[in-house]
Amino acid sequence: MNFTFKTLDDVDFVGKRVLIRVDMNCSVDPETKQITDTSRIEAIQQTLQELQNSKVVLMAHQGRPGSDDFISLEQHTKALRDLGFNASFIDDIFGEKAKEAISKVKDGEILVLQNVRYFDGELRKAPASEVAQEALVQELFPLFDLFVNDAFGAAHRSQASLVGFTTVLPSVAGRLVEKEIRTLTSATATDQHPWTLVLGGSKVEDKVKILDKLLATDRVDNAVLGGLVGTLFLIAAKDIPESYSKPIKGFESAVGTAKEILQNYSDVVILPQDAAVERNNARLECEFSEMNNSPFLDIGPKTAEKYVSIIRDSAVVFANGPMGYFEKEAFAEGTSRVLSAIADCEGITVVGGGHMGAMAMKMSLENRITHISTGGGATINFLTGKKLDLVVALEASAKRMDG
Repeated sequence: MNFTFKTLDDVDFVGKRVLIRVDMNCSVDPETKQITDTSRIEAIQQTLQELQNSKVVLMAHQGRPGSDDFISLEQHTKALRDLGFNASFIDDIFGEKAKEAISKVKDGEILVLQNVRYFDGELRKAPASEVAQEALVQELFPLFDLFVNDAFGAAHRSQASLVGFTTVLPSVAGRLVEKEIRTLTSATATDQHPWTLVLGGSKVEDKVKILDKLLATDRVDNAVLGGLVGTLFLIAAKDIPESYSKPIKGFESAVGTAKEILQNYSDVVILPQDAAVERNNARLECEFSEMNNSPFLDIGPKTAEKYVSIIRDSAVVFANGPMGYFEKEAFAEGTSRVLSAIADCEGITVVGGGHMGAMAMKMSLENRITHISTGGGATINFLTGKKLDLVVALEASAKRMDG
């Protein structure tokens, strides 16, 4: 397919000083703070290999302030070294330490900057021209010849490190972004039905808005919900008490939208029917009436059975977000059963999001799923027909480069 933006094929990068933004936001054990999966790091290998005759500085995020996975990128750098790259880490983003280290990078070397979200300005979302004024961009852009964006997993976010540099540097897409957009464009071109969305995970506020937009396209025949997204809808439906809203960030603003969705799409949205809770440090499967305020950490067996049946009979399945707190092995069962059903489905199957994709690969299902995307929110946004912020920024940069 012909892209509306420029790629590495359109620029000379040999010997150049290249800033690359990637998404290697990995699953992290909440207790040990150790990375548990490196699939997103492995996914950027092709781009890094092509840039092996350039001076590469790598920028990425991990988690967000206040989350269990908000850690340094030191472990990520070691993972790059384990893959054979000549990578080093600097505990700075755009200060004097970082600038000095950037000036010393040689061809074939990769310098990894500290977690870009340690800089408060990175969390601001605004048009590219506005976030380009952040210190992150203004301090770093004069040091580089080229900006490469290969962060498909964050392609739906208009933040400084993702779109700001496209206004001040020649900017192109990396190979992963190319692959994702080509594959997802092909997968969404089908008009086959039934079309099933599997939606779970914890980023509830964003996902509810996207779900509303996606349902409005009339593409979805079944929307099966789990994780904290499912919990929100069960509260909205008054199937479980509001006390279960405690772990849901943005509950007050999201619950109203959830109620509207239930009212408008009652024939499409499918909610859990039973639960798996934690009691006495063990998994207990029960009816909602028997939960007794124990932590609700996974869908129950009746729900899993129903979801498996729907998924296997689908012509198209898009999945984003786990069904429960899969980091605890006892509560990974719902997600595991759903992923196995996706692998068994004979239709077009796409699994999006770091956590869900990582688990699919851990289960060795990658060869039985049409595409495992590195994007979660980016993939779902793509399905709504909304042009991703990353793409918009790269298109504008291409016009300036042709200028």
